[in-house]
Amino acid sequence: MTVKVNEQCTKEANLLITDITVVVGRRGNSSILRCGDNPGDQITSVIWMIHHKNNSQCLFSYAPYIKGRPQIYNNCSTRMTLINVTLTIQNTQISDGGKYTCDVSSPSGTFIKTIMLQVLAQPSVSLDRNSDGSPECRAIGGFPAAEIFWIPHSDDINKSEIKDLDDTWTVISTYNYDRDYVACFVSHPTFLNVWSQLILLPGDHLYISHHCIWRIIAFIIFSCVVIGLFLYNRYKSKKTTANQDGPT
Repeated sequence: MTVKVNEQCTKEANLLITDITVVVGRRGNSSILRCGDNPGDQITSVIWMIHHKNNSQCLFSYAPYIKGRPQIYNNCSTRMTLINVTLTIQNTQISDGGKYTCDVSSPSGTFIKTIMLQVLAQPSVSLDRNSDGSPECRAIGGFPAAEIFWIPHSDDINKSEIKDLDDTWTVISTYNYDRDYVACFVSHPTFLNVWSQLILLPGDHLYISHHCIWRIIAFIIFSCVVIGLFLYNRYKSKKTTANQDGPT
């Protein structure tokens, strides 16, 4: 997915600078960064200057004809390949995120483009009772960290966020209030819809009374309304942000 966040085009002394583009990739997938149109055999050099979010830097360059043969320099990851002006990252990792600036030279001038690579990782989500018998909702291995909330609401909720070695986040939320039932809701940029699950407490009940069934039905209807409002507000927020980031 590519989103243009700014557009400025100037041409001075054969230097062409184009828009800044945001590319969103998924951890484990391939990310393709295209530096404009393919100029074919007219390229004299291609340089990718990479500044990762963890402050590390590297350079990937290609010149087709220097001293009679192609010259390639790469002190970046071996997972990166450069074909013409397109940089491909295999098995993309969170650490690959950052600013990628390409510099393409040809007889007609120099073309410069900046791409911001954002890498997302989808968390694994679960809801169960912990050793104390309290409902515990987990979102493991996500980037950015997932958001967890509960219905019914409680002020007695313990939440912890743990950064893993692969730069992903594990979020653990424990619901400590005494209820017959409770539901966990998890939102994340990689989810099409908000994840939700209902758990009955305590788990030793062998039957559910008719009164409890009606309460659960009412709860499900209420939850659907909450999710609908959440998605509607997120849609309005994204639309507002897109209008603000668009050309003025």
